[in-house]
Amino acid sequence: MAHAPRYRVIYDDIVSQIQEGLLAPAAQLPGENDLARQYGVSRMTVRQALDLLDSDNFVVRRQGSGTFVSETAKRGRRLNRLRSFADEIAGTAGEVSSRVVRAETGPATAEVAAVFGIAEGDVVNRVTRVRLIGGAPAALQDAWVPYSVAPSLCREPLLGGSLYRTLTERFGVQLRYADQSMTGALLTAEQARLLDAEPGGAVLEARRTTYGAAAEVVEFTTSWTLPAFPVLLRIDAE
Repeated sequence: MAHAPRYRVIYDDIVSQIQEGLLAPAAQLPGENDLARQYGVSRMTVRQALDLLDSDNFVVRRQGSGTFVSETAKRGRRLNRLRSFADEIAGTAGEVSSRVVRAETGPATAEVAAVFGIAEGDVVNRVTRVRLIGGAPAALQDAWVPYSVAPSLCREPLLGGSLYRTLTERFGVQLRYADQSMTGALLTAEQARLLDAEPGGAVLEARRTTYGAAAEVVEFTTSWTLPAFPVLLRIDAE
């Protein structure tokens, strides 16, 4: 299995320190030379890590002053790149965890069959989870995966609670890109029960279709996220 790039290791380590409170808001990070010595890498690698931290709003870089932990990092899901829920929500208060509601193989619905290009009723995997932050429900995710992509998906626990990680590390799936649509919705009674919320409450409903290296569909997920955890986007000027 390939190792993560060095800049990503630095990024993950600093994010972890921020999340655990070891680096407080407005705290200054060591300089580039110090970080390069600390991690045994070049300054260019350090800059790559800092650029990513800045892009994800974990730090603020001030010319002539240094790099500081952001005081304005918002609680929410960042969709700048194709990432797992835990990575999207990274930087918020509280540990991200999951409660599996359903993990089973069964017949594809008409909608899922159309997305996967199979016949309605064909066998597929379905994994439904409540995603929690600091032990409190934040989102409900209903994921479908073609049986041919991951035949034993529902027979073993997800690696680290992550579907994307399980698909890539256990089944060798190379994730390429995803198409996602988002709209407002109202919670059904069952969804509200799972999210410990009021029926009819407003949520953000998202539908994501994820594609593999050959542009084949490898996953289709519908999620319902509570308003306390909005989607955050950074839009760069051309």
